[in-house]
Amino acid sequence: MSALAWRQWLNIGLLGLAGGLLLMVLLDSGPQLPPEVSALLNLTPTQINRIVAVRLNQEPLVFERRADGWWMIARMAGLANPVLLDPILRLPGARCPLSYSADGIDLAALQLDPPQLRLWLEDREIRFGTTAPTDGQRYLQIGRVVYLCPDAIYPLLTSAAESFIAPSIETLLKTGRQR
Repeated sequence: MSALAWRQWLNIGLLGLAGGLLLMVLLDSGPQLPPEVSALLNLTPTQINRIVAVRLNQEPLVFERRADGWWMIARMAGLANPVLLDPILRLPGARCPLSYSADGIDLAALQLDPPQLRLWLEDREIRFGTTAPTDGQRYLQIGRVVYLCPDAIYPLLTSAAESFIAPSIETLLKTGRQR
């Protein structure tokens, strides 16, 4: 066999080997799905009838579901703004992939003991701590587990209590005339 024919067979063999390796990689590494992350609480928005937010250095907020909607019954009284309550009602279904056992964590360093805010949805407590310095996510403690979650609810729950009262028609009409 000549040197030219030998090189052609060698190139064909190497091409076949590269094709086989490529095929193995494509077949073996199918989509790697992350493990399913469960919801923070096994609680749907329709199961929640009472919300209590105990805020550091502020008066607590208490909401309860009635036949005609959500009412704020502590700090102020009146029909609650459903747009502001919706994110709170969806919090139990949030999926936060990073979680740690509270037993091995300095809870005081994360401002979870005492917490900056305590939120009760029915009889289930969620403690809000500080934010992570790297990505701004907030530490939440539920039972003996600490989660790192997006910080969407804390600013809402620490806002002025008056903002939770739904504006009346008269207020909206008066504001519209002033413009």
